[in-house]
Amino acid sequence: MLRLPLSYILIRTFPESLVIILVGMILLGIKIDIKNLIKKGIFLGVVITAIRMLPINFGVHTILAMIVLAFILYKSSSKQLVKSIIATCCIWISLALSEGIYILIATKILGVPFKHLTNTQAYGAIITLPSLLILIGIAILIKLVMDKLNILLARD
Repeated sequence: MLRLPLSYILIRTFPESLVIILVGMILLGIKIDIKNLIKKGIFLGVVITAIRMLPINFGVHTILAMIVLAFILYKSSSKQLVKSIIATCCIWISLALSEGIYILIATKILGVPFKHLTNTQAYGAIITLPSLLILIGIAILIKLVMDKLNILLARD
């Protein structure tokens, strides 16, 4: 069970959920509708917060969150199951990469102590928000590479 203060949930979890839904829409080529994005992002944030409060091992939280995200993307993408699952996996890989890249930038270049980055208070939530911008950048890069591969494969 992961206990997070309300400030961390509002400052980090909900923006992260909005960005995750946005990235899913980008990867699946879904038209981005702000109202729909906010609605699905808030829903994902509430579900992820509830999952984190369950008395289960921490790794299981990630799998459950991925299932919920895949379901949301499946419903949003004209029920394209395989593409939704692939997008979900790409999102989680991108999320891990963005966190890793940001930790390197923050600790090595900016000199932020690692303990501040892992702090679950409001301050820790605020200083880790730039990783969400990195996540969007990685997702756009993945989308461009996937589109390029699809063009190349269509030629053959």
